[in-house]
Amino acid sequence: MILRTVRWTCLHGFQISAAFLLLLAAATARAGNEVALDELFRCGRFEASLGSGCLFSPFAAIRNRPTLNYTLSELQLGYMLTDAAGPSLWRGNWEIASGAFGGTAFDGVGDDIAGATVWLRYNFVPRQSRFAPYLHAGAGLTYSDINRRLVGQDFNFNLELGAGVRYRLSSHWSVNLEYRYQHISNANLADRNLGVNAHGPMLAVSFFF
Repeated sequence: MILRTVRWTCLHGFQISAAFLLLLAAATARAGNEVALDELFRCGRFEASLGSGCLFSPFAAIRNRPTLNYTLSELQLGYMLTDAAGPSLWRGNWEIASGAFGGTAFDGVGDDIAGATVWLRYNFVPRQSRFAPYLHAGAGLTYSDINRRLVGQDFNFNLELGAGVRYRLSSHWSVNLEYRYQHISNANLADRNLGVNAHGPMLAVSFFF
C-alpha cells in the first residue's frame, strides 16, 4: 500500500506541481515588489519547497550500465544559517535543508525509488534582482527495487549535486528551476554495486516564512 501511494505521488507530482505553479504565478502577478531578496534569505528564516522532475541515466560512466529513467518528486524544508554578505559577485548566504523524495521508473527495470537527503546550499543574493542562483550538495539514504545489476539490494545511499536559480514572485514565494545530479549506490554492502548516475531538470515552488 505504501509503495502504491509513493508510485501514484511520483507519477502525478510533476503535473500537480506545474498546475500549482501556474496558479501561483497568476495569483502573484500583481503582488508588490517592495521586498528585496535579502529579506527572503535573512538568517533564521525557513523555506519550504515542493518540486518534481525527471532524471535520466546512465550519465558519464556508461559502460555496462543499463538505462534507468525515473520521475522524482521532493519536499524540502530549509533553514537560513546566515544573512547575505560578501563581495558583489559572490554575495550570498548559507542554508541547510532536509528533504524526502520519491520516484517511479518509466524506462528500465524496477518500479520505486524513495529516500531522504540532507542538503547544504549556497544562495547567491544579488542586489536589485528577482533572480537568486544557488548551488547545493547533499547525502542521504535511499530505498529502491530497481535493477539489481545497478544496485545489489533494497537499501542504498545517495549523493546529490544541484545548480539552479530562483525567481521571486512575491514577498513569500519563488519558482525554482534546477539541474540535478543523483548518485545511488550501496557502498559495496552487496555483491553488485555499479550504481545509478542520473541527471535531469527539476521544477519547484518555494514558500519563505
